[in-house]
Amino acid sequence: MNKIIIGNLKAYMTYQDVKNYVDKITDNVILCPSAIYVPYFLNHNYKVGLQNISCYDNGAHTGEITAEQAKEIGISYVIVGHSERRYEQNETDSQINKKIVKALEKNINVILCIGEKKGENKEKIIKKQLLSALENVNDLSNVIIAYEPIWCIGTGITPTNNEIQTTIDFIQTILYEKCSQNAKIIYGGSVDKDNINILKNIDNLSGFLIGKASTDCEHLKKIIDSL
Repeated sequence: MNKIIIGNLKAYMTYQDVKNYVDKITDNVILCPSAIYVPYFLNHNYKVGLQNISCYDNGAHTGEITAEQAKEIGISYVIVGHSERRYEQNETDSQINKKIVKALEKNINVILCIGEKKGENKEKIIKKQLLSALENVNDLSNVIIAYEPIWCIGTGITPTNNEIQTTIDFIQTILYEKCSQNAKIIYGGSVDKDNINILKNIDNLSGFLIGKASTDCEHLKKIIDSL
């Protein structure tokens, strides 16, 4: 399997769900559980990521998880800029940028989510999100771009392969102009076992960010086995 597979487990799982899940996934995937359950996911064959990280260093910041704390226990990835945080938590471009900088300082790989709402100017939104999030970031070696059109998340609807391909090419153009580097770009938004055989044929797509479908280990295994 050459594709990057990231499971964003969001806040779906209970403690009992986690107990029944952690030992059943043995493939080389990246799993991002709720922070409270992270210790149960460590020390397996897969990598573990956070769904969010602080824009602060260690200190008096109640409720935050800093990059230094995350790195110390073995976290190697973090999701930043997910639409559910941008719009539900009113996360700003400036906060997203600070989080990315803090994570990269500790050699934590960043999964930067970008995407447009239905009816928005896609190119305008994506360019703004990319350039603001990656301000003062000139090396993309530890950055994965997750293109997630917001209108697809949890809807069961996905763009056509051609639409996704066009967007990937647009993202690469912006990033190459900025950093003289190509980036690893993955797709997210209603990815499941029923559409993976279509989506996997997109050229230059590095992998997938999978939401609710990744909370079912048998469903996730079927996606993995399809690649």
